[in-house]
Amino acid sequence: MLKTVAAQFEEHDRRIFWVLFGVLGFCVAAYLYFLSVSVYAVVARKYAEQQTEKTNTRLSALESQYVDLDRNLNLSFAYTQGFVDVAVPRYVSREQAPRTLTLRQ
Repeated sequence: MLKTVAAQFEEHDRRIFWVLFGVLGFCVAAYLYFLSVSVYAVVARKYAEQQTEKTNTRLSALESQYVDLDRNLNLSFAYTQGFVDVAVPRYVSREQAPRTLTLRQ
């Protein structure tokens, strides 16, 4: 049937038909491509949401562990871990260092 319809067209009409047919084929291919890209994006978004949820759960567990450990920190615990009081404290001075650069000491 396609041959009989195409045979009835003149040469100019056949070119128009095949150009329109090519444009239609291109549009169908583009539609399928963009549909697959959007499906892939939805799947990737779901995966990212799951990973974010897992990370937030792990972060909450670490924060609660930190709070528990922070409650146990005091001076007696530091002494049991081997820390001692400083006999002579040293302070950082704010004097500026000389602004010279030499190759020798």
